[in-house]
Amino acid sequence: MKPPQPGPLRTALGPLSWLYGVWMRRRNARYDRPNAAARVAVPVISVGNLSAGGTGKTPLVRWLARTMLERHVPTAIVSRGYGGSAGAGPVVVSAGDGIRCPASVAGDEPWMLANSLDEAIVVVGSDRTAGARRAVELGARLVLLDDGFQHRRLARDIDIVLLDRTRPFHRDRLLPAGLLREPPASLARADWIVITRSGSPDGAERLETAIRSYNPSAAILHADHETEELRDAAMAVMPRPARTVAFCAIGNPERFRSDLERLGLEIAGFHAFADHRRIDAATLRRLRGQADDAGAELVTTEKDLARIGLDTAASFGLRVLPIRTVVRDGERLVHAIEERLRRQPG
Repeated sequence: MKPPQPGPLRTALGPLSWLYGVWMRRRNARYDRPNAAARVAVPVISVGNLSAGGTGKTPLVRWLARTMLERHVPTAIVSRGYGGSAGAGPVVVSAGDGIRCPASVAGDEPWMLANSLDEAIVVVGSDRTAGARRAVELGARLVLLDDGFQHRRLARDIDIVLLDRTRPFHRDRLLPAGLLREPPASLARADWIVITRSGSPDGAERLETAIRSYNPSAAILHADHETEELRDAAMAVMPRPARTVAFCAIGNPERFRSDLERLGLEIAGFHAFADHRRIDAATLRRLRGQADDAGAELVTTEKDLARIGLDTAASFGLRVLPIRTVVRDGERLVHAIEERLRRQPG
């Protein structure tokens, strides 16, 4: 997702951004009051962002969930289920025993998380308080609130905010003239800030200075992602091809392109569709034909695989490029979550 470029359109959208900022500040003031948010019986860890568009949130949620599951903590992911038909919910995508509904109901990101985390509880619905309570009924001892920074109806014990190093938030504007979902001052609510697309703190001094001007005390971590080998629809590792035709419908398509290039793959064609768009069979046939003509493999992302479906992906011979998050000093965050679990009554 890209903001409007400087010019007449962005200038014209300025008054709408101002009105949006007024509304958001009033909304936040309402939830800043004591006891304004509902609580559930287990710790809630919110993972969210300040901006619209891809910041690496889903891979970080997966990393956190997998880490806590490996430490034998029954963990749930509660999500709105954007792009799915769950409505208010709660709809159980998985109770840790297999996927119960398709991505058309769950939304592509929750389905992808459930598909890659066998033991995780995944619940979707716009009423995330009800979703968290359902997760607790299913045995969760920890709830990860996916994309939760703006969802303030549900109280959280730790607020994690992701900031994309390649898109400095302090130079952006509020929606719709920019990509900011909230004024930068909202960063003061964060307990932990993870700078994504950042393998090291070297060279990030200006961004960290901007962060400290709004939040002098939050812990700051740096995270990046690593690509794995290409896989088929069943997630079996496949040989690396010489050429690819690639397509995606995600928030940051250029990151996908650069990941393919870093693997040394020649890109014979690249198609970026609107975020969360469902790629239909006619489009897949056209892309498959282009790949065949170019002597290339047809490659997409895990999120797109969720929308397309495993059977359809297999029938078109799609290849998938998985990614995983690498968090520098991530053990500090895990330790903070474990400390919060130890303090939980009962």
